[in-house]
Amino acid sequence: MRNNDQSRITSDDTTLQALRTPVSRRRALVLAAGAVLFGACSDWSAEKPSTGATATGAGDSAPSTDGASSLNTSTTGLPSPTTVPAPVGPVAPLTGRPITDSAMLSRVALVVKVSNDTGARPQTGLNDADIIFEAWGAGPTRFATVWHSTDADFVGPIRSCREQDVNLVGGFNRAVFACSGGNPGNIALLRASDLLLIKEGQGPGWELDPTRNRPHKTHANTALLRSNAGPDRSGPSQQFRYRAEGQASTAGLPISGFNLQIQQVLAQWRYDASTATYLRSQDHAPHVLADGKQVSTENVVVMWLDYVPSRIDSRSPAGNSTGTNAAMVFTGGRLIGGTWSRSNRLDPFVLTDTEGAPILLTPGRTFVELPNSGKGIIKGKDTFTPVV
Repeated sequence: MRNNDQSRITSDDTTLQALRTPVSRRRALVLAAGAVLFGACSDWSAEKPSTGATATGAGDSAPSTDGASSLNTSTTGLPSPTTVPAPVGPVAPLTGRPITDSAMLSRVALVVKVSNDTGARPQTGLNDADIIFEAWGAGPTRFATVWHSTDADFVGPIRSCREQDVNLVGGFNRAVFACSGGNPGNIALLRASDLLLIKEGQGPGWELDPTRNRPHKTHANTALLRSNAGPDRSGPSQQFRYRAEGQASTAGLPISGFNLQIQQVLAQWRYDASTATYLRSQDHAPHVLADGKQVSTENVVVMWLDYVPSRIDSRSPAGNSTGTNAAMVFTGGRLIGGTWSRSNRLDPFVLTDTEGAPILLTPGRTFVELPNSGKGIIKGKDTFTPVV
């Protein structure tokens, strides 16, 4: 930062501070950020340390009083997706990549719950799923991995379902949902939904890792899990909007990545220009899988959720994935600030920038972080720190 440029100092300090304010103020600043997000961050040469600010504070709005019932509330008046030019030829609905076999479009989507407990690491399969959601769990975070365009023969460790899963993955058109089991109340919710619940040991696909102990032994073959679905289930609709293959991102501003304290996990993402992917570390070490490769993805989307206690088990958090809230999209080495919106659980998430235009992702895999906004009943301490 140039000491003789007072306006630059003020702009940079104000913007950086905005990202560390209580979330109700931060969200308003993010929505208004646009081209001035992070000020003129090209002059920042080092990672800015976190100030310790949390996602709650005196400026927060009052928490919701309708409890977990808000998870199933439809929201009206949300922005509709803006039509954007489609890539030439068919593309995979969960990656935006061109496809040559149109039969793949009718393949049912599969959701597999994967643990992020310390005892579950290193995991398998996180570099192969089309979309991954990382949400609050009962302790460490947990992943909902979504499979459509690819398969893997050994994914896990697979853990239990949560109430929030029913809404979170409802937009994948009656997907197959695989988990190791779960609270009887959560199992009943999933069975009553349009998802096809497959628990450990039911149907083909389940495998046990002989080198691990319970509860981290359960793994599965995704193609075989998907085979549990009947012909009445078809493929998912497109979830995000994408640029054409090979088209560089010009929206937003260049940035190296960010650090996100989400529940008990410090997730650190950095853009690697040589591979055009974001590389993940967690808890100050590279997040390496069982095959020795670091977790990577073409896009990282941060969507803040309001968390409330689960109706089934008050010790378990449930994120509200309908309505609208702040979002940040990291794609092609750039950051675009805006919002996510979703009228009901059957809709895909709509990502729009501060002008209301759709945010376009890089064709490829997408990792979605779901930190706690602090505006729900559960007052989280998730923090976001940009790295420029």
